[in-house]
Amino acid sequence: MNRTRALLGAVSLLISGISSADEWASMAITPGVGRLEVVSNYLIFSSSTNYDVEIPPKIPDGSRIQIRYKKDGSWIDGSFFVAGISARGDLCWLHSELPSQYSKSPSDTIYVKPCRYK
Repeated sequence: MNRTRALLGAVSLLISGISSADEWASMAITPGVGRLEVVSNYLIFSSSTNYDVEIPPKIPDGSRIQIRYKKDGSWIDGSFFVAGISARGDLCWLHSELPSQYSKSPSDTIYVKPCRYK
């Protein structure tokens, strides 16, 4: 009986892990706003600051997009290179650098919810 419970538990964990895995996308369809996380890497640690950001409604992977956000009371217009788009459910991450097994340091990211992706 205990073996059956353990097997069922292991199978359910495996299935839930598969269904919640991140997917990579070639295009993100956004509501035009997101949350920009700007990462500052220091020698021993990194810190981040978040801003509400205006973004285009359609964002292809590998593109440079125009963004606009408010910092210290002033509007900042800039660009953001989308190195990759990952998604889970209706949440998309626009990565400025692709995650790597060789680099554990975080990079600037825009979080978009709700998001549709292809």
